[in-house]
Amino acid sequence: MTGAPVRWLLVVLALIVGSSSSEATQSRTTYDDVAAGMRCFQNRQGDLECDYRVGRSLHFGIVAPGKPDASIYFYAASFEGDYFAVVGISHGCVIVRPGQRSTQARRLDLAFVSPRNGKVYRTWEDCGAGK
Repeated sequence: MTGAPVRWLLVVLALIVGSSSSEATQSRTTYDDVAAGMRCFQNRQGDLECDYRVGRSLHFGIVAPGKPDASIYFYAASFEGDYFAVVGISHGCVIVRPGQRSTQARRLDLAFVSPRNGKVYRTWEDCGAGK
């Protein structure tokens, strides 16, 4: 008899922990996901290289950010997936957007990545200025 209440307590605790972690996942922004998926390192040529894996559908990189020969590489990007990206002409930043598989409420939740320094920003103004 004492085992049943303990099992119920464990089930209730698992439900509480599970619901709070799913709420945390739902409250994440595009900025949070891009920042969490960013990894920068020095490549064999001695240049900084930043790799971004966002969700299941977006993977891009910036090689030699801040240098005149910096490059943006799109390895995987799908408008139909959970995230996709484009480059803004006026500010030059990579704009990360939720794709069609994202919830409707997040469609305007954007993040911006600067090819000047590889950092992730919440606004295009900050990204363009490279603050």
